[in-house]
Amino acid sequence: MANKRLFLVGLFAAVIAGAAGGIFFLRYIQRAEKALPSAQEPAAITPTPTASPTATPTPRPLTFAEMNERFGPCTTTPTLMYHHIEPLDVAKAANHLYLTVSPETFAAQMAFLAAKNYQPVTMTQLVAFFDQGQPLPPKSVLLTFDDGYADFHQYAYPVLQQYQFHATMFLPTGLITNPDYLNWDQISQMNGSGLVMFANHTWSHKSTSAGTEIARKEIGTADTQLSEHGLAQTKVFASPNGSPTSIVASILAELNYKLAFLTTPGRVLCAKQRFGLPRVRIGDTPLSRYGF
Repeated sequence: MANKRLFLVGLFAAVIAGAAGGIFFLRYIQRAEKALPSAQEPAAITPTPTASPTATPTPRPLTFAEMNERFGPCTTTPTLMYHHIEPLDVAKAANHLYLTVSPETFAAQMAFLAAKNYQPVTMTQLVAFFDQGQPLPPKSVLLTFDDGYADFHQYAYPVLQQYQFHATMFLPTGLITNPDYLNWDQISQMNGSGLVMFANHTWSHKSTSAGTEIARKEIGTADTQLSEHGLAQTKVFASPNGSPTSIVASILAELNYKLAFLTTPGRVLCAKQRFGLPRVRIGDTPLSRYGF
């Protein structure tokens, strides 16, 4: 009997101990599970740092030597670009002050060039430099005028005669003889002096970027009219809108043009860029402000 009681007590104690052990084991498992990542919440992975992209540097302008190597032969020959030469009150009334240099300022600018020994050269000389390597004079410049305004004959031409300076007038031939434009008699007179060359600025001053047929008509018609008046033996073009296009270059090459000028700023003229030559737009201010 006594042995039976001991057995039951021992069994009860074992059950109690087993239960306690089970509880302890369960809590251990729960603590272990909390320490492990769950399938629904994966452990965070620290990403490997990557280098951030760097900004693209601004292209460095080519030096003269680099331009000469790529596009040469090249020359630093500033090409001055004018439109109206007329009194400022007249320009203001007509709303084109931004295109105007007063006669007084223009005369002072030409006097400045003469005093500083600048030498206005011809387009023929530039072509000879590009194609035959004939050197240009020291301190060469080109004087160009756009649009064929009548004020050129009244105010600019007498000053050019005074200094015997060469210049090029780019004509929109279809506008000649219209009010405020040159007429063919004036053009013939100035051409005969040997000081002013008249060149192609399209027929109606329409943008040559408007399409192949328009560009061909504008350039071709002006080319024909200049030829009919005995002008532009050296074929030179200036784009009214100033934008170079492969279409225009192709048309000019077909018509045997030698040079084409834009309105983009620059002073370096290169043979392999002959259909996209830059110019320096001149305003009613001393030339010393343009680096001369």
